[in-house]
Amino acid sequence: MTTQIPHNAEAALHLLNRAGFGPRPGSVASVLKKGTQVYLNEQLRPTADPALAAELARFKVLSYSVANILDIYHGRVLFGRGMPEVVEQFQTVKVVRAVMGANQLREALVDFWFNHFNVNLQHKFVRESILPYERDAIRPHVLGRFSDLLASTARHPAMLFYLDNYLSKKNTIIDGKVSRGLNENYGRELLELHTLGVNAGYTQEDVVNAARCFTGWTIDDLKTTGRFAFRAADHDSEPKRVFGLDLPGSGGIEEGAKLLRYLGTHPATARFVSRKLATRFVSDDPPESLVEQCAQTFISTGGDLREVTRTLFSSAEFWASAGTPKLRTPLEYIAGALRATGARVESAEPGLTWHLDHMGMRPYFCTPPTGWSDRGRDWQSSAHVYRLNFALDLGNDTVRGVKVQLPQTIASVGGSARSAASVTAFFNKEIFAGALSRPTLDAALGVEAGIPGTVAKVASLILASPEMQWR
Repeated sequence: MTTQIPHNAEAALHLLNRAGFGPRPGSVASVLKKGTQVYLNEQLRPTADPALAAELARFKVLSYSVANILDIYHGRVLFGRGMPEVVEQFQTVKVVRAVMGANQLREALVDFWFNHFNVNLQHKFVRESILPYERDAIRPHVLGRFSDLLASTARHPAMLFYLDNYLSKKNTIIDGKVSRGLNENYGRELLELHTLGVNAGYTQEDVVNAARCFTGWTIDDLKTTGRFAFRAADHDSEPKRVFGLDLPGSGGIEEGAKLLRYLGTHPATARFVSRKLATRFVSDDPPESLVEQCAQTFISTGGDLREVTRTLFSSAEFWASAGTPKLRTPLEYIAGALRATGARVESAEPGLTWHLDHMGMRPYFCTPPTGWSDRGRDWQSSAHVYRLNFALDLGNDTVRGVKVQLPQTIASVGGSARSAASVTAFFNKEIFAGALSRPTLDAALGVEAGIPGTVAKVASLILASPEMQWR
């Protein structure tokens, strides 16, 4: 059920941590000034972000089409160091958006939905098409209709290649023998991962028939244009039945489109998607009451993701979760630490990607179509030592490609970097809303006064603290 959204520092911090990548200095005060409800409403209807746009203007690759990137890959167009520089730019952009973006909820949702419809950069042609995939198939739809998001990912060349649907053709009979052309990968993942969920009750026959709907959905040319194409001659025009939907056959490209619309508004999809959203943003084991609320909103609005997201963050269950910390993923941790220190990201290479690699979460490098886990507990591992190493490097301003300048950041909100006490007070007020634990405070305040590197030592201790690991 919905509840009166609380308006206090704890609530502001909870919203900043869950509906984004954590506070920057001044964020908690800003949310309190306008009100948590107003802030949430603004986040649900993002507006222009001139500061971020100015920062992103230096990344020329952001506007490139698949064809443009294919030209770079095949050496037809010169672009800096070639594909390594292309990859570096869009990995940097991923972090810059998370760190600098004013529309934090949208950035968190882009990350969530990309993960839901995961494709892997290391998978041949996906490398050349992954940036336009996130930009064109994911980003415009994260607060729109789920069925539009689903259709955009299904038609995009990155997904067509990643799940091999570009190779899928109708089976034919040659000399009395069946020549198999059908590839079931997309049909299976469409039902299992993208819409209904593995426990919805569909059968292997549903998987096969779903795959048959998308025969002929392909890519026109993998070396030049890299665009979606439909080849009617390769399409299976026989009748099909998928999870209760009858398709009489001879429907051509519309059969796949009709199935996507059907699955995109199905009650089983509503529950599966709602559970995933609640797992990511509320709890590793979300309450059934919250899942049902979000699913009912999904069903009643035809899959309006803005309203589903509003239901999630307005629920009593979400606000009750403030007392149950959820472990940050490596990307959330790094972005949160960069925001906390007011850092500027000049390049993700080589420093940030090195750290993310060792924490097990380099952006766009998730291999299986399941994507990264949304459960915080799945990120509890021996890789935690790399979080501590990152805290030390960031506190000492030695992460390559990142500029911290913490004394200036502290001064920007009226603080001082003169002592361990003043640096600790800055973090406790601006980033933790006064919630740093006694052990963390004692460790930070115990840094010997006046020694070289006091600011760095205190910052490193606090960035490595248990509180910094939770959202």
